[in-house]
Parts: sequence; C-alpha cells; structure tokens
Amino acid sequence: MQQHPTYQDILLIGGGHAHAIVLQMWAMKPLPGARLTLVSPQVQTPYSGMLPGMVAGHYSWRDIHIDLPRLCRAAGARFIQASAHQLNVREGKVSLLGRPDLEYDLLSLNVGAVPSRHLPGAELAVPIKPIAHFHRYWQHLQYQLRHTSTKVKFGVIGGGAGGCELAMAMSKALTEQMHNGQLEIHLVEAGNGVLQGYPPKAQRQLKREFERLKVQLHCNWPVAEINQRGIRSCHDKFLALDKVALCTQAKSLPWLADAGLVLDKNGFVEVDQQLRATGQHTIFAAGDIASSNYQPAPKAGVYAVRQGPVLFHNLRATLLNKALRSYRPQRNFLSLIACGNKRALASRNGLVLTGNLLWRLKDHIDRTFMRRFSALPIPMPLSHKFHWQRRAQLDQRDGINQSDMRCNGCGAKVGSNVLQAALRQLPQQQEDNYLLRDLGDDAAILQVPEGKLLVQSSDQLRALVDDHWQFGRLAALHALSDLFAMHAQPMTAQVLVTLPVSSAEVCRRDLHLLLNGVVHELNRHHCSLSGGHTAEGSELQLGLTVNGFADREQLLHKTGARPGDCLIISKALGTGTIFAAEGCGQARGGWLQQALASMLHSNLAAAQTFARFGAHALTDITGFGLLGHLLEMLDWRANNDDVEPLESHLGATLFANALPLLPGAAECAEQGIISSLYTQNASAFKALQDTAGPLPHRSLLVDPQTSGGLLAAVPAAAAEECLLALHAAGSRAAAIIGVVDNGEQRDGSKKRQPVRLLASGNWKEMPA
Repeated sequence: MQQHPTYQDILLIGGGHAHAIVLQMWAMKPLPGARLTLVSPQVQTPYSGMLPGMVAGHYSWRDIHIDLPRLCRAAGARFIQASAHQLNVREGKVSLLGRPDLEYDLLSLNVGAVPSRHLPGAELAVPIKPIAHFHRYWQHLQYQLRHTSTKVKFGVIGGGAGGCELAMAMSKALTEQMHNGQLEIHLVEAGNGVLQGYPPKAQRQLKREFERLKVQLHCNWPVAEINQRGIRSCHDKFLALDKVALCTQAKSLPWLADAGLVLDKNGFVEVDQQLRATGQHTIFAAGDIASSNYQPAPKAGVYAVRQGPVLFHNLRATLLNKALRSYRPQRNFLSLIACGNKRALASRNGLVLTGNLLWRLKDHIDRTFMRRFSALPIPMPLSHKFHWQRRAQLDQRDGINQSDMRCNGCGAKVGSNVLQAALRQLPQQQEDNYLLRDLGDDAAILQVPEGKLLVQSSDQLRALVDDHWQFGRLAALHALSDLFAMHAQPMTAQVLVTLPVSSAEVCRRDLHLLLNGVVHELNRHHCSLSGGHTAEGSELQLGLTVNGFADREQLLHKTGARPGDCLIISKALGTGTIFAAEGCGQARGGWLQQALASMLHSNLAAAQTFARFGAHALTDITGFGLLGHLLEMLDWRANNDDVEPLESHLGATLFANALPLLPGAAECAEQGIISSLYTQNASAFKALQDTAGPLPHRSLLVDPQTSGGLLAAVPAAAAEECLLALHAAGSRAAAIIGVVDNGEQRDGSKKRQPVRLLASGNWKEMPA
C-alpha cells in the first residue's frame, strides 16, 4: 500500500449491500485524506429482500433500489459506471471494460454472485441475477401473458428461500392477470424438500402456502437438462414447461479466477475473520463473493448487511494503523420469507409462524432499511473535502515534515516526474503530418497547408463529474464542438489542467486518467495532443485549445439563416438543471446516466449531416442555452435592459411541444432547480414573445448545456430528409423545433421580441 498520509485511494468494486452500508456510514463519518471510489456497472443496486415483493406487485422498481450516484454524492465518493473484468494484485490495479485501469491503495470486493448455469441448456432459462436483467424479462413476460389465451407452464429451479419466494410471488402476480386455470407454476428442488436447514415445521407451513397459491412442488427432482420443451431429471423424468427461471446454487464471477487471490472450491474469495482476503492486507471481500472457513454462512443478503459496519471500520482502521474488528455471522436471526399475497413465514430458534402481520413486519423492516439511503447529507464539493488539519496529524504520525502551504506561480506546477509518468501511460496517438514534433522545444509547431484556414477555439470547464476519464472525454468533446459547428477538421489540441492538491502518486493517477480521456476523444476525431500545462489548484479544471483546418468555401457560420428555414436541434436539452439537481442531491442515477450518454455523443456526425443538407447557419448550444444561441444565430443581442438587432431583422417561432428534453430535465425544472448561470441567461427572455401559456419547464430554454447539441437553420425542402439522416447517424433526439421568419411584429406593439414561443405546432403549418 502506498504510505502517503495526505491522500489514499479506497476502491470499492460492486454496489452490493455491504458497500451500500459502507457508503452510508462514510457519509456520516468521512475519513479526511482518503478518497472513496465505487465502481458498478449499474447506477441502481437492488435490495434483494424486496425483490419478491416487486415481482408480486407490492413494490415499484424505485422502491427496492438504492441510487448509487446519489449515495456516492452524499458520501463524497466518486462513482464510476463500469464493469470490472480483471484484477492485478501485484500491481494494485483493476481493469475495467472499455476504459483505463484504476489503481488502488485499498480494495474491497462486493460483486455478488450469479446462479450456477452448469446445466446443459441453461442458456434457455433466465437467471434471477442480475436482477436488472431478470426485471426486463419479467416485464416482457407479463406483457406476453396478458395477451395470450393459451395455458402457460412456468418452472422455477431451486428450492431455497429465494426460489420459494419467487415461485409464490410469480403465482400471485400472474394469477391476477390470467384467466383461472391458464397458469401453472412449478417449483423444482433436487433435495428431499424445500428450505433445507429450516425447521420441519417451517417446511410444512410453506407447503401449505404453496397449496394456497397453487404452486406445484417437485422434490427429489435433480435437473439434468433444460430444453425447448421443458426440463429432464437425472432419473429420466420429464416436466413440460414453457418458461424456466434459475434460482440455483450461487457461483463466483469468472474474472476472479486469475486474480492471484486464494479462492475456495467454488471460486469465492477466501477471507479471514476481519473480511480480508487470505494473505492480503490491502484487499477485502464481503457479501456473496466472500467465503470464510472460520464461520461459514449461507449466501444471503442479511449477512452482507451485517458485514457492512465491520467492513467500514476495517477499511478506515487499515489506513490509520488501528486494530481491526472481527465479523461473526449471527447464528440465530429472524428469517422472514415473503409468501406472495402479503403474507410471510417467520422462523427463529425453532419458532415458526405465518400470516399477514408478519408480512407487515417484514415490510416495515425492509422499508426502514431503505430509508437509510434516502435521507443523506450533501457534502461540500469533492475538492474541499480533505481537511488539512487532519493531514498535518497524519504527517506527524508518519514522521513526515511537510508544510500545508502550497506555492503559487510556477511553484504550483505538477512535478516533472509525475507528469512524465502520466504521459508515458497514454495510448498511442494519431499521426499528424501537420505537427512538426521536436521534444526539445517549448512550443508546438503547426504547419498550415496552403489554401487552408486555421480555425481555433478554447474552452475550459470545472469538473462536473468525479470520474476523471469521463471528464477528460467531456471536456475534449465540448471544445471540439466549436470546430464541428464551423465544419472544420480538428488537427491539434493543447490542454490546461488544474488538479486538486494531493499526493504525488494520486496526482499521477488522476492526471493519467484525465489525459487518457482527452486522448481517447482526440484519437476518435483524428486530432493530436500537442502540449499543454499542468498545475495545482483548489479544484479540478480542464481547458482545451483546439486547432482545425478548413477550406474557406466549406466553413459554416453562426449567422446566415434565412426566412423559411427550419430550426433543427441535434440533442435533447437539460444538462444544466440535471447537474444542478445532482449538486444538491436531488438527481436520480438514471437521469445522470442518460445525460452523460448524451454529452459523450460526438457532434461530428451531426455537423457533417447539416453541411450535407445545405444548412445556412450552424452553432453549438452551450453556456447561453438554446434561446441565447438562437438569438446569436438570428443576429440579435440581449442585455439587461432590452434586446436589439445587430445587422439583420430575422425572427423565429419555436414549438414548446417539439423541444426534446433529457429524462428528468422537466421534473427538475418544475421543482425550480436551475443552474447558477440561469440568472444571467434569463436576460434572453426579453426577446421571447411567450404565447405558450403556463409552461412548467420554460427555464430550459436558457438552461446552459455542457457538450450540448447543435442548432442548425436548414432549408425547409431538406428538413425532413435531414432529420432522418440525423437519426440514422446516432442523433436519436434530433427534432425540428421551429422555423425562421422575417421578424415582423406579430402583436402590433413596438416591443421588439424576435422569438415567439407556441405551446404546440408544426413547421409545416407555418406560412411560407
């Protein structure tokens, strides 16, 4: 482990129950100087105890899921949506699919397990995990069954608690949707009975619940094969089934096999009593992926929840050189099994009861647990979380004499060794015949081809995501959009990087990820990174100056629109309000996920499409919002007092119902969540003749967009074909949102309002 007290990286892989508890407790009691990062392929993690209730129809999707980005925000942790696929213990790094490796000082694994699919034909069945996949299947199945009149036979393989709960929940839900006698639910168990390890009385009472819900039980039925017609047992019995779900014994994830960890016979990570991986002092594991020889326990969510506080303490204690706690799984706990129709079976210390009151108890316990993750504190921005008083204490503890004062000027530059180490790890760059390279020079030399124009633009962003790699990509795309909007080919770029003060090792990690993201996008657009500058500061910032070449006749300009042109936008609006909501802890993970996907979609193809269909004017929608950039296109200027035309007298009509909005944008705007730039942008409303009436999301007209879409004025004759081409090129949210007109006064007044907003309309209905 890197022994630097000012800054340590704790990497949490997987969004399971134990890690959710760690993050919730970290939000209440952060450790200054330590950075927590969660990596998960999903933005929402399910609470498995409520899954049967969701299947039965008692809970919604949101009821049973924890919003991981929001939880990370409250904990001051970074959230990275990615899938781990390799662990290198020797080098202390985790490989992620489709993006650079992440290095760590401490690592914790809570990646869960999946049902075993060793059976021949298992690919024909649907596993209960991952739950997101099963939920999509379940929704599709319900839709199919609502529109069928034939009898359906559904089988659940696995007679543990999970399989029993699933069979009863499905019976309850589907029986209500289908006519009597059209549905059969079969539960298949290889052993002598269901709920192995439970008291015989619990097994008997559960069978009565099966009879109540008409679930057919098949014991001593080891499955040998699954085929298109049903399942066959090892004793050559056959059970005809139309659909099959797997709730079989859990198995480990295959990528852990080559990680260099000690694994048990089933591939799970062996841990000691402190939840440390055997023989490793910097790696922990919890939940289903962990296996203990000290006190073995079943694979159940209740154990992962109890491991959370121990894991939280031991991660902190490892960094602080304090004593670790031991985890002791509870031997006797209250087991509550959901029985479909708001009934539950309770078992503890030999006492077994069944009934509706027990369901209400289980419902209360589950909802109380989920409330732990809904009312969370919102911390200061990431760059302010590290308390220098605590840093001095850690320095003193480790015998390091290091001043808290940081230099300015050139003394604030990132060190040469750190910079060179980060640059060495960058991917191979595109070859650029126009960049004359001389590593000894202090500036890049660019040779402009004869007859070409040099097009330049600069942009700088404060970090709006804690994922350095994604931020590098976003900043690069945001800067390149200015060149795309002018139909210029990017050639070179230079960066200005400001990194928060941290240890040299973490600085290297962050700089590498940041520049890797930049180069990733530059390479995709045949652009070279030719240099830049790095420095320390109070917060993460990244600026790019981009250079491109263009023929004079191919350039597109912001102005030049003509009356009758259709206004087409290539991306949905709403990034400003969504990230403002994220800053105050109100954004949902799904909103952020879709907003980032939109922002990371390049504008290059859209710009080329607009040029191909003869756009008269083109601009990108960024900080001034749609209305501000539209006024620039129309050649109007808004100030604090009024709006005035510059050279033209163009106007435009917008259709509110045609504006594409990102998921969550309207909801955030209706709640009054606005960007800090809104107040200044709102001066553009003076140019708006609003005939749309009450419009709850009116503020989105001036919502600042980071890496937003393009706005084009396209000849009406080509508009529909252009829109289809945009959709085919990946701009699925592209829409015709209005038309350009001659700007004449529409209400007879002298007030100059060049843009009219209609509640609804169609460009074809507008007068020529």
